[in-house]
Amino acid sequence: MKYRGIIHFHSKYSYDSMLSIERIVDLALKYELNFICLTDHENIEGSIALYNYVKDQKIPIEVIIGAEYNTSLGDVIALGIRKEIKNLTFDSFVDEVKGQGGILLFPHPYKGHKDIEYIASKVNMIEVFNSRVPEDSNKKAKLLAKKINKPVYYASDAHNQFSFNNSILEFDRKEDFLYSLLSSRIKCIVCKKSFYWEIIYSQIVKSYKKRDIKLFIAQLKSMLKLVLKLKLFKRIF
Repeated sequence: MKYRGIIHFHSKYSYDSMLSIERIVDLALKYELNFICLTDHENIEGSIALYNYVKDQKIPIEVIIGAEYNTSLGDVIALGIRKEIKNLTFDSFVDEVKGQGGILLFPHPYKGHKDIEYIASKVNMIEVFNSRVPEDSNKKAKLLAKKINKPVYYASDAHNQFSFNNSILEFDRKEDFLYSLLSSRIKCIVCKKSFYWEIIYSQIVKSYKKRDIKLFIAQLKSMLKLVLKLKLFKRIF
């Protein structure tokens, strides 16, 4: 029996997504997943809601509680935690996650981080494929993981239903989930890139949720540029 599922994606509990818990479960069943790691921005509310929904409906999917937090050095994912992480100073954040028995994942290392190699030295795993970032950034992440000999994982970083299955992982089921994740060779059985329009869409959702008219106008301008370049409906490369 193998684990088959996804790590690192977002729901309506994030400021830049509208994806509902019910729709997530429908998609997970459609793609025959047996685990899900929902990692909303700055909160575990989505993970807990998903965990409770799956449990109440008696759906055979393992949900691992987690979130993607914007620490003082950039985004870091905490998986397997029980309580919200409050202190986002990087070193304190690391200590608190470990104190809860969780593990640390380094998402899209070359997008929005400081002291990249220091972060990499402290986390448990490095994300070497993200469907929303340029391929050269993914290649640099692979080199980083190889340089410091860290386990790797792959992520869709989906913010909508269309890219939900951009990265489906499979690995051996050993003991519990976290042990299996850290000790197995992870295979990305689906690895495909998002479309440019999906980035715009998530930012428009963000502008709506945060009532940010400047961001909304900026995204309309970006969309127009992509249309003129005939790139809006192309995959990110």
